[in-house]
Amino acid sequence: MTLSATFYEVLGVSSKADDEALRKAYRRLAQRHHPDVSSDPRAHDTMAHINEAFQTLIDPTRRLEYDAMLSGGGVQDAPRPEQRQPAQPVVVKLKRRLKGHVTPVYAVSFNPDNGQVISSGFDNEVHWWDEQLAVPIQKVKLDHGTVSTIQAFPNDRMVAAGSGENQVCFYSVFGSKLNSWKSSNEEWVSCVSISPDGRYVASGSMLQTFMLSDAQNGSCIYRRTDHQGAVTAVAWSKDGSLIASGSADTLVKLWHAPTGACLHTIHQVRSTVTAIAFSPDNRYIAVAGVDLSIRIFSLSDGLLVKMLFGHTKPIESLQFHPNGWLLASGSRDGSVGLWNSAKGIGNVRLEVSPRPISCVAFSPDGTRLAASGQDKVVRLWEVAAKDSA
Repeated sequence: MTLSATFYEVLGVSSKADDEALRKAYRRLAQRHHPDVSSDPRAHDTMAHINEAFQTLIDPTRRLEYDAMLSGGGVQDAPRPEQRQPAQPVVVKLKRRLKGHVTPVYAVSFNPDNGQVISSGFDNEVHWWDEQLAVPIQKVKLDHGTVSTIQAFPNDRMVAAGSGENQVCFYSVFGSKLNSWKSSNEEWVSCVSISPDGRYVASGSMLQTFMLSDAQNGSCIYRRTDHQGAVTAVAWSKDGSLIASGSADTLVKLWHAPTGACLHTIHQVRSTVTAIAFSPDNRYIAVAGVDLSIRIFSLSDGLLVKMLFGHTKPIESLQFHPNGWLLASGSRDGSVGLWNSAKGIGNVRLEVSPRPISCVAFSPDGTRLAASGQDKVVRLWEVAAKDSA
């Protein structure tokens, strides 16, 4: 299956196939790919993709929605690699492998002042890297907690946050000064995200709660329980005005960050949400699900505009390039995908590691991409991307 395969191509049927043709195609593929009969280690994920295609096309309403998306220039119309024009929209070249962490890497960022790579491992050790020498020139151990996200700010300031059981942990590193706090909650915290200005921490819990906390002391600013399932992903818009929360209830809710008012609910995700990202121009919101999809929604009206497939295991991380159309994804299948969110196609697939990829990040100027995960290596690519899609 390719990054640009439509649901019709997944099932091997025409776009005019009736229900009986869909059922026959599904049975034929299930006999070959079902984990009970296939020895392929990817059989479970392949079957999940086949199930998603069949369930969408056999449902009249969902099929109409999907066909409408395709007719608008979605993945069905994606050009094959050999048909593309010589000038590629994105070119990627591996630049460095940074080795020094002794535990899996869960977070990576770039210093906005000098572009320095910063990464954090499962052991809470943060590394500031000398890219040319490929060695860490500074290390800080953040004790008592867990780090799942880091964010660098000007003037050598870095903040980090994470969740462990019923705690939200926050750290602020400013030169040699370290401040931290832990906030106890009644429920198990599942995800956290730091505001673009570093002043707030959004978090979600297994007991359906979305919460905003003050980054200075961990005090709760507001708490919402609108979801009907565990909150599994949270993300901020670049301007800090919006927060998105995704859930096991297959919904994404858009919140007005200053007040906590729910502005809109996105219903077309269809599976548990694993990652969310806003485009820097607030044009799109990208949502990854356990069905291996990445759905692109228009932020102005919440409508589904593109649907992308290509990873063979769930997606752990999403981030938009500064140009607003290029999207990076990191997956448990060990690959990084680069997608054209405006046109609904996959431009590049990087087979990075046999181990899961936990985090991806673009440099502020968009010329570099960092990714890392379970194999403890931070990989750095040079990226050349057009300003427009």
